[in-house]
This record gives sequence, C-alpha cells and structure tokens, in this order.
Amino acid sequence: MFNRLTNRVVSGALALAAVLVLSMVALAQNGVEQKVSFYLDGKVGSEVVKKGTYTVVIPEAEQGTIEIKVGKKVVAAQFTKRQNNNESDADKMTYRDNGDGTRSIASITPRGRKFTLLLQENGGSVAGK
Repeated sequence: MFNRLTNRVVSGALALAAVLVLSMVALAQNGVEQKVSFYLDGKVGSEVVKKGTYTVVIPEAEQGTIEIKVGKKVVAAQFTKRQNNNESDADKMTYRDNGDGTRSIASITPRGRKFTLLLQENGGSVAGK
C-alpha cells in the first residue's frame, strides 16, 4: 500500500514538473509584447512600417522572428539578439539605404531593454489578421 501511494506521488510530481517545463517553453516562444515608437518610415522585407507607435512581439530567444503589429497586418522578420551593457532610455532604430530612395530597418533597440535586435536584410513577411 505504501509503495502505491509513493508511486502516485512521484508520478504526480513528475507530471507537474513536465507541465511547468512545457508552459515555460510556450511562454518563451510567445515572447513579450512592447510598444515601440518608429521615428522614420522603413521597410521590413517588402512591407513599409510608417512612422508611429506599434506593438512589437519580441521572443525571449537569441534568434527568431519578431512581429510588428501594423493595423490588421503583422509584419514579421528574422532577428539575432545582441546584448548591450545598459538599458536603452528610448526606442532606437538604425536603417540601411536600399539604393532606390527607400530605407529598411536594420536594428531595433526597445526602450528599457538591454539588447538590440539585428534584423536580417531580406527576411520579412506579412500576415493578415
């Protein structure tokens, strides 16, 4: 009888641990939503992100896909995260000239964060909601 009770307790603890691990993985993949202000128009892939404030979904991972919610569309781009020494006091972006008079967003440093997201040059997609 004692062995059955011990087995049930151990099985329950293992199941609880598995659920906790899976929920942490799910949260890390979903990322953190943050409002980011863009001060200039810039392309992400083929989509132009106009000057304004947008909700950005930033995954916790060192590499992945950032999502920028532009109205009913979601603009996504591949990124690599670079750690910074200090928190950013404002939203910051760098841009690259495309040669046709337009510019693309090269990096995003969200306010209050200790990292910069380096966007891939040709990586970008748009999905409707």
